[in-house]
Amino acid sequence: MTKIAFFDVDGTLINVPHQLLKPTKRTIEALKDFQKQGNYIVVASARGAMPDFLKEIPFDGFIGCDGGYIEFHQEVLLNNIFTVKELNLQNSIYEATNGQYIISERNQSYFSDMNGELIKKHLRLYTGTDKLPDDYDDNWRFQNIKANTVTALFYSAKDLHEALDMLPKEWSINTYDTGHIRMDIHPQGYTKGTACEYLCQKLNIPKENTYAFGDGENDIEMLHLVGTSIAMGNADDEVKKHASTVTLTVDEDGIADFFEKEFKIK
Repeated sequence: MTKIAFFDVDGTLINVPHQLLKPTKRTIEALKDFQKQGNYIVVASARGAMPDFLKEIPFDGFIGCDGGYIEFHQEVLLNNIFTVKELNLQNSIYEATNGQYIISERNQSYFSDMNGELIKKHLRLYTGTDKLPDDYDDNWRFQNIKANTVTALFYSAKDLHEALDMLPKEWSINTYDTGHIRMDIHPQGYTKGTACEYLCQKLNIPKENTYAFGDGENDIEMLHLVGTSIAMGNADDEVKKHASTVTLTVDEDGIADFFEKEFKIK
């Protein structure tokens, strides 16, 4: 019976702060061997598009924007975007709360302040550099953007919660009010977890044959909605409480270690 496994990206497949900028060879081979057994592998991320560093792995599907975008075997099943009115609303809220923001389409991002301190910090954390592409155009307009995600960045948890209180309650919002203070905001629709569940149902794969790997709070729902949930060894302690099992850290090839033991992959 076909199985399906879902993978978060940051902290699960890679670890940018530790300079692990792409999956290890061992992890790549384990994913490919699992796939060769007749199974599916799918990325499930807050990112808007499949990162270039994952393209050497033949993933069957991509769930992006924390569930706002779903693609399987090159067929787009969902592409949920903000309206111009919704983007304007967010702009006014973040300006009022001393925030900066990044608007993301599938393959392009736009910045509220391309020289903003918070934006540069975010880019360094998640891409390894704060240098923008040479062809970046700062003359963008809301009416020309088909955005799936807005990442709002704040100097304090107080500013974040003030902004959160002003946003529509029906939107899908993941908040991080310690450390790198931010919110990932998506239009009403699927979450990362329910998008995984939807794809499993569409492919007629029973829950007992579904797996998910994650490390962050926005992975918790996904971990609950699959048959076997695996927290990375570097996951937050709270995340580990919601997983069926805990594997090694991303730096220690936690995904490969689990697959090699569970599916007799060598």
